[in-house]
Amino acid sequence: MPSSAVLNPGAVVLDHELLELVSGLVCILREGNVIFINQAGIKMLGLTNAADAMGSAFVEYVEADYRFLVEAGWDLLAEEDFLPLKLHRTGNEMFEAEIRVRRVQSPDELFLVEARDISKFVRSAEALREREERLQGVLASVAEGIITVDEQGLIESANPAVDRMFGYGPGKLVRQHIGVLMAENLREHHQDMFGKYLGGALRLMGRSVESLGRRADGSMFPMEISVAELRHGKSRLFTGILRDISERKENEDRIKRLAHHDNLTGLPNRNLLNDRISHALARVRRHGGRMAVLYVDLDKFKPINDTLGHEAGDAVLREVAQRLTTCIRSSDTVSRVGGDEFVIVVEEIGRPGEASMVARKIIDSLARPVTYMTHECQIGASIGVAIFPDDGATMEDVCKAADVAMYRVKHAGRNGFCFYSESTPQDEIDYDATVV
Repeated sequence: MPSSAVLNPGAVVLDHELLELVSGLVCILREGNVIFINQAGIKMLGLTNAADAMGSAFVEYVEADYRFLVEAGWDLLAEEDFLPLKLHRTGNEMFEAEIRVRRVQSPDELFLVEARDISKFVRSAEALREREERLQGVLASVAEGIITVDEQGLIESANPAVDRMFGYGPGKLVRQHIGVLMAENLREHHQDMFGKYLGGALRLMGRSVESLGRRADGSMFPMEISVAELRHGKSRLFTGILRDISERKENEDRIKRLAHHDNLTGLPNRNLLNDRISHALARVRRHGGRMAVLYVDLDKFKPINDTLGHEAGDAVLREVAQRLTTCIRSSDTVSRVGGDEFVIVVEEIGRPGEASMVARKIIDSLARPVTYMTHECQIGASIGVAIFPDDGATMEDVCKAADVAMYRVKHAGRNGFCFYSESTPQDEIDYDATVV
């Protein structure tokens, strides 16, 4: 568009013809009044023809809240580029517009006004802003951490869940390397995996991997990572979804522990006992030697339950479990296999006398009363001992032999121990006669 519409009287017609080619509104003003308006302007303002606008003040087409711009003077507006405001169509329909004013070099004080309807752009921008606000609202409310990372591993954005999860302030993670969120001993591994993916040697997308996250205070927690790739022009961006799986891991550990440990005492249950016996048996067969199984059945336990109640019985069992644990080595196993029945596996004994020492420790340990509230609960233990491979070719045979030996102690007076044999005389049972 030429910068002037009227250069001389002979050029007016030609200039007007050129102005009609402009797709936006074009007006020529004298003292603020319209002396020319093109067809695009007539249509934009909802006029019937140019005569409807001739002589009218252009300010009449400006929405009231924006009239102060015009009233400040056309000379001031001529110094600005496109300015946003709102115009009226016939019938008071309002629309978003941009105008630009330029002084026309002529004998008269003329101004050229250009305007374009930007309603569609404004609506698109508002819709985009609303979508962005909704997206930001979703990102702010989800529990999962969501980050975007560039090809150099630098964080470009992080939602509030990431800040909460890792203990960083808002925006503090932006432009930091993704490695700050990883355990130090895993950073090199993750960087190597990322490099292999960028080089096409590894597939990462669509997979979830578990790792250790590192908070701002240095504490660690288990997390799950899912990664997706985004194409942004010629560059590549990566979106990571991070989940704190501490609670899930705790539940898994709890379930696993319940499956392998006694809920009351925390000792290994029969399942874990069998597993440990299998491993111990494999070691004995591989390296030779012996292992002992001690079957421990408590004496005088039922009267405690009957007179003081099950809470007292549970307290006694927990105390017995602790005392039995102190009587064995860390490589040995003590397990609760029934109400008041325990099995102890003593690995790698050089001679049966070593099993006798463990049994004697147990008898002495349980000789001390167990205090429950104000009551002194006196118990004892009948212990049967069997040796592998002396008393059986399989651990099932050895465990049965220990059980048989334990019942012989029970029948002989309780609170003692003896080794299994085909026929164990009563005088070979070692028992403490102080406990009846």
